Amino acid sequence: MPRRSVLSDGGGSTWGVAEYGDPAGHPLVLHHGLIGSAVLPHVWDQLAGPAGVRLIAVERPGYGVTPPREMTRIAEWATLLEPLLDRLGVDAFDVLGISAGAPYAYALAAGFGERVRGVWVLSGLPYVCDDAVRGHYPQAAEPVWAFYREGPPDEVAASFAAAAPRFAGAFATSPTMLAALAEVDDHHQRGPAREVRLQSRPWGFTLADVRRPVRLWHAVEDEQVPFEAVRATAALLPDARLTEQPEPTHVPAESSLRALFGELAERRVAPPEEGGATQRH
Repeated sequence: MPRRSVLSDGGGSTWGVAEYGDPAGHPLVLHHGLIGSAVLPHVWDQLAGPAGVRLIAVERPGYGVTPPREMTRIAEWATLLEPLLDRLGVDAFDVLGISAGAPYAYALAAGFGERVRGVWVLSGLPYVCDDAVRGHYPQAAEPVWAFYREGPPDEVAASFAAAAPRFAGAFATSPTMLAALAEVDDHHQRGPAREVRLQSRPWGFTLADVRRPVRLWHAVEDEQVPFEAVRATAALLPDARLTEQPEPTHVPAESSLRALFGELAERRVAPPEEGGATQRH
């Protein structure tokens, strides 16, 4: 289904939404990364349909066709998104977070309780508001986190605008990401500037509040998000299972996507396996 704008409530909130897979399948609400949109490569549709998944990609404020909107903490996401989920006819659902979308997936699980069946995370941002977890990043990253946390929003946005050519080079082979980058710039980088501020401040909930099964995939060689920070994050979750993605990239590999949808397909007949081990494919 092409991306569309959805008016979610009487207050005039609009959201960019795209759906993939099986329209009658079990809903999986997808959260894109720091640069992203609801427009996904075709492989997502190819894998979601046979798995019986209704994949719903939602653009956060300041991304795609969703207008910018201020938030004071990530925990607000559940309240913001609930009218949209109701408008889309979503009752029980799973959540998926990619990279910087992970905190928002956790927020829905913490905020909605058992309405969320499970949490799935690909190359997810760790619990970086926690000093110990953030300590697994290189020491040189700490001033950057401080700038994101305390810097004036306009200056943080300007830093992302200055980095746009570097992002464009990194995404040179991905038309969907290049388009997403252009849309972020249309919103004057207000989406990423808000995201990094909220990531580095208290989220408004703890990972102990995420009382749903969490399934994570992450590359040990990920150069953007240290694996040990992800391992420390998984240890703070009540029920998490972390698998090492063999492909050495921050971008979720197709092998991880296939594993994700394979497990979702199995969920149609059996609940997910619980446990806290780190595994390899």
